Amino acid sequence: MNDRNKANAKLAGQYFGLTIWLIISLLPPVILLAAAFNETAMFRSPLALLTLRDFTLNNFSVAFNAGDFWFYFRNSVIIAVASVIISVAVCVPMAYGLNKLRPKIRGALSFAILAMRFLPHVVLALPLFLIFVDLGLSGSRTGLLFAHLAIHIPFAVWMMVGFFENVPKEMEEAAIVDGCGPWKLFWSISLPVVRPGLNALAILIFIMSWNEYLFALFLAGSDAQPLTVGITRFMGGVEAGAQYGVIAAYASLIVLPVIIFALLANRYIVTGMTAGAVKG
Repeated sequence: MNDRNKANAKLAGQYFGLTIWLIISLLPPVILLAAAFNETAMFRSPLALLTLRDFTLNNFSVAFNAGDFWFYFRNSVIIAVASVIISVAVCVPMAYGLNKLRPKIRGALSFAILAMRFLPHVVLALPLFLIFVDLGLSGSRTGLLFAHLAIHIPFAVWMMVGFFENVPKEMEEAAIVDGCGPWKLFWSISLPVVRPGLNALAILIFIMSWNEYLFALFLAGSDAQPLTVGITRFMGGVEAGAQYGVIAAYASLIVLPVIIFALLANRYIVTGMTAGAVKG
């Protein structure tokens, strides 16, 4: 076998492996969607669900009406959007300031900030609950928002420090020579350079807030619960069994906005993460 045949065989093997990986990756969401359109999702094997033998749209009707979908959807949107706005407003100036410190100090502070992200959410749930009770924020959307910010801001600051490190020093020095003040230097020189990373960060924070469950379960009251908690009303209890078809329909409705959002914003995520990976 010559070199060309070996290269073709290697390429065919890579494509085959990627195809298998793609099928395995897509199978769970496809089965979830199929279960959402089946009346007997609980009693059918996963592959049998794909035939849609007992096709129905009733699961989505129950999810919207009995599941108060729009009420939980509103809470999810409010919390996710507020998390993005506040996290970006706080972390960008903080990361810019950290980037102006000496490397050793900057590295130590960046690691200390990121260390907050190492803690499991369940460890923070009880202390945050007790704090919110004292502050009168227990069960409110504001309290849940603060809990989200507690985990998003450390990650956001650490991520943006890396982007600000890529701002060319020569560009900043030239602006200072031209009489550019600190605020204008930040707003007109550094911020446009890191904008791709800022776009990627905002998208990642939105998705993390949208998908967050543990804080919502422990800290959100009945008026502040997002979609990730709303789906649990169909889990059933001792007397009533879980409504698997409705759960699948509800889960599909939760995932759909994130999928659409990710597809539309994929260019910004890839551009932002690539910009942060290349020095200079």
